[in-house]
Amino acid sequence: MARDIRLRALLWQSATVILLLALWQWAAVSHPAPYLPPLKPVALAYLSLLEPGNFLAIVFPSLYRLGVGFGVAVLLGTVAGIALGYLRWLDPWIRPVLEYLRFVPTVAILPAALLLFGATDTMRIFVIAFGSVFPVLLAAIDGARRGNAMLLDVARILKFSLAEKLFRVVLPGALPSIFAGVRIALSIGLVMMVISELIAANDGLGFYILRNQRLFQTANVYAGVLMLGTIGLILTLALLAIERRVLAWHRGWRGLADART
Repeated sequence: MARDIRLRALLWQSATVILLLALWQWAAVSHPAPYLPPLKPVALAYLSLLEPGNFLAIVFPSLYRLGVGFGVAVLLGTVAGIALGYLRWLDPWIRPVLEYLRFVPTVAILPAALLLFGATDTMRIFVIAFGSVFPVLLAAIDGARRGNAMLLDVARILKFSLAEKLFRVVLPGALPSIFAGVRIALSIGLVMMVISELIAANDGLGFYILRNQRLFQTANVYAGVLMLGTIGLILTLALLAIERRVLAWHRGWRGLADART
């Protein structure tokens, strides 16, 4: 039954994509305009981005910046969030700062980041990390505070050290919330990667899109946008696969709890 539902959903999704592509092609052919090229040149430009030379020169720099910035955000957000969520006495000191910084638009940080680091990869990685860290940090704090009090009592009885309590008891219980925050952070990181490359870069997908827009190479512009969508989709699917594997125990626990109720 579940397999039939998934197959039906896949068919509907495929049909929607085919319909949108057909409408695109019809509009491009019936109403020619420089801003809407036919599908063929867009497809050729997209495939050219996958060629080894173009991939290394255009796509890989973006993936590198996103990978480092997003990785730093996840690491710092998780560690700091678990610590702040467990050590509640720090909340009056830290919470006002976090709430203030959370509402600072990341785009507004770009000028200051340019002054601090110049138009370098360090600046772009900093902007990606700054924009991505808060969803992970706040999710980790929330997950740590929802921890199982009974398990913490057992950890105290067994005389766990603070590090053991955090990483053997609090962190596993907070992982469902953390993964939810990581999914949000990924989309923010992708957006900030593009913005940082649009403003100050000489390579990467953001620069590629902007340069071709200035040259009126619209097929290349659409190809760059589609490549960004492909990257986001692949990373999201990979993240969901990791989440399903890491949180297999959580789904089993929830199923057992539901069965008891």
